[in-house]
Amino acid sequence: MAHWDHDRPDDSNAPRHQPGSVAGQRIKGATENAVGELTGNDRLEDKGERENAAGRDRQQKNDAV
Repeated sequence: MAHWDHDRPDDSNAPRHQPGSVAGQRIKGATENAVGELTGNDRLEDKGERENAAGRDRQQKNDAV
């Protein structure tokens, strides 16, 4: 199993990125989404969408503070 096949829920509170890496989370999500689209991997595409959405939520929370 490749390392990207292990899907961790993006809505968990477990930290997966260094503080302040909202852009990195969004870029990672957008990349996974695009690769999933190109390869027809719906699971990777969905994971990328969730990761990107989690990054947008974090960014909005950071902007509000």
